[in-house]
Amino acid sequence: MKPLVAAAVTIIALGTMTTAAQAKTLFKDTSITALYGGGFKMVPNNETASLTTMTLEHASTHDWGGIFAFVDRHQGDEYDLKDASGNVTGSKNYRETFGKVSPKFKVAKFNDGLIKQVNLASVYEFSSNSTGFGQDNLWVGVGADLNLPVPGIKYASATLYHAFNNAERADGKKTKGDDQKITLTSAWERDNLLIDGYVDFAFNNEFDNVKNSIHFNPQIKYNIQPALGIDNRLEVGVEYDYWKNKFGVNDVDQNAVAALVKYHF
Repeated sequence: MKPLVAAAVTIIALGTMTTAAQAKTLFKDTSITALYGGGFKMVPNNETASLTTMTLEHASTHDWGGIFAFVDRHQGDEYDLKDASGNVTGSKNYRETFGKVSPKFKVAKFNDGLIKQVNLASVYEFSSNSTGFGQDNLWVGVGADLNLPVPGIKYASATLYHAFNNAERADGKKTKGDDQKITLTSAWERDNLLIDGYVDFAFNNEFDNVKNSIHFNPQIKYNIQPALGIDNRLEVGVEYDYWKNKFGVNDVDQNAVAALVKYHF
C-alpha cells in the first residue's frame, strides 16, 4: 500500500473513532433527486446523449469535521453491441452507477479572517457502467472552509488533493494515472432561491495522453415547500454540467443541461 493511501486510511479510521460518544452533530441533510437532460458525452452510440438520473445524497457537519456522500444511477438509451470485427451482435440499455464518499476532519478553527477551518480531506470515488468501464479512486488532501464576505453564502471551501486513480476499460487497460485536483464548492441562498455546486480542476496526470480537465457542475433550485405548505423541503430547478476534456480525453467537452426535482427527508 502506498504511504499516502495508508495515511488516508488511518486518518479516516481515527476520525471515525474520535470521541464517538461525545461527538456533536451541527447539521445534517439527506435528499433524493430526479434529473433528466441531454448533452452528455462519452455515452455509447451517441455524439451527445440524454440521461435519466436518480441521486441519493447525504451531508452532515460535526464538531470533528463533516461528511458528504452521494450515489448516482444513470440510465440511457439502447446502444449496439459489436464483436471484434465490428459486427452488430445485439443491443443493450446504457446503465451507470457513480458515487463519492467525502469525509473531512477538522485540524484548526479560526474566529476571524477568510479561513474559517482547516481540514484533512479525503474522497473515495467509484463507478461502473454497462460497457465494462469502472473506477475506484482515492483522493487525499488538505482544504479550508472559507468565510466569504457575500450576503447569502451558506458555505464555501477550497481543497487540494492528490488522486490515486484506478480507472479501467472492459479489457483491463488502465485509462488514467495519478494526478492532482483542486476542488472548489459553494452554496448561496436567498428568498427560497438556492445556487450551489462545485468546480474540479484535474492536472499533472502521470499519463501523457490524459489532459488537464475542468468539471463545473452548478444547480439552480427554487424551494416550493412554502407554496405547497408541506413539512419537508422540495426544490425544482436545473443542473448545468460543463466538463472540458471529460475524463482527460482531449477535446471531449461536455455541455449538458438537466431539469431536476429534489426532495429533502
